[in-house]
Amino acid sequence: MATGSVFELTRGTGVGWQEETLINFHSAFYSAAPGPVVDSSGHVFQTVPEGGGGHGAVVELTPQSDGKYIETTIYTFAGYPNDGALPGAALIMDAAGNLYGTTETGGSSGYCTSGGKPIGCGAVFELQPVTGGGWKEIVLHSFMGSPNDGATPTAPLMFDAAGNLYGTTSAGGPKLGKVEAPEAPGDGIVFELSPAAGGLWNETIIHEFTQSNGDGTKPQGGVVFDTQGNLYGTTSNGGAFTYGTVYELSPSSGGGWTESLLHSFGSGSDGQAPYSGLIRDGSGNLFGTTYRGGTANFGTVFEVTP
Repeated sequence: MATGSVFELTRGTGVGWQEETLINFHSAFYSAAPGPVVDSSGHVFQTVPEGGGGHGAVVELTPQSDGKYIETTIYTFAGYPNDGALPGAALIMDAAGNLYGTTETGGSSGYCTSGGKPIGCGAVFELQPVTGGGWKEIVLHSFMGSPNDGATPTAPLMFDAAGNLYGTTSAGGPKLGKVEAPEAPGDGIVFELSPAAGGLWNETIIHEFTQSNGDGTKPQGGVVFDTQGNLYGTTSNGGAFTYGTVYELSPSSGGGWTESLLHSFGSGSDGQAPYSGLIRDGSGNLFGTTYRGGTANFGTVFEVTP
């Protein structure tokens, strides 16, 4: 039984588009995560949250001369305590062809548990192509959970011009307590990972969501940059009406970041629960979707303008 697919839409000679299914995932891989990434040779890379042995996998779709694709599993996650598990977000790729992503559980921390057993609070990983074939995985960061780190990253990462990685976690941060995963304590964070000597990466928490003063909570989507280096994102909860926010983080001249709340969802027929991230056009307008709300309560597509 197919439980997900990767497809291609090709613009036709007239009006409309032609769809072609590149691969159907079988039941051993369950459903695929959103957002495949394509390299310069047309190879497609996709995360599969519960593939492989149940901890998730990354697959590669290689184009053939007949227009078909061959599917290869290039990495299978092992889970806690030495690897990530459940890669639920899309991958990104650098100029050298290395892949980067997040896993919702796994990593080295025993703080997040399920059924009384540690499963890890999530991780950031890199996959490097090996000369002669194959891929090598490096765990760049294992999240530790509250109160000193994030937990449960559900969104893709973003590079800045200097090669630093930015992302969000939907839990973790300063809120104390110990709760069974996936409902890890804390309201989430925005983090930066910077490359350091010896192949290591250093984490900096640039914002902790707290619910205070109308702040958002539980960011499910990632962040986007503008040309001045400001970050924009959404939270699925919190804000003035408890149904989520659009926020901006601006770097301060003396270090640190300042948050501005651009919109609180939930008033009247407004959308509710923006689970995905944003896209930004050349004029600085922000676009996104909400899971609920609107006149029929089936969600909205929204624009936030400066």
